[in-house]
Amino acid sequence: MNSSLRTSIHAVRAVFCAFTGIGKRQDLERHISALRPQHVIIAGLLCAAGFVFGVITLVSVIAK
Repeated sequence: MNSSLRTSIHAVRAVFCAFTGIGKRQDLERHISALRPQHVIIAGLLCAAGFVFGVITLVSVIAK
């Protein structure tokens, strides 16, 4: 696995853990020290968009 893909996966994992509140503090500190802010911001925006899309989809399915 190449370095940029691995970094992207770590960023998405860190943001997902932060969104859900799961994970250990040591893991969070390790992710923060290893990731660049750009990766975390992009992953956060993508995860937030996915969350909003999921909520809208869930509400529209339930409302039918």
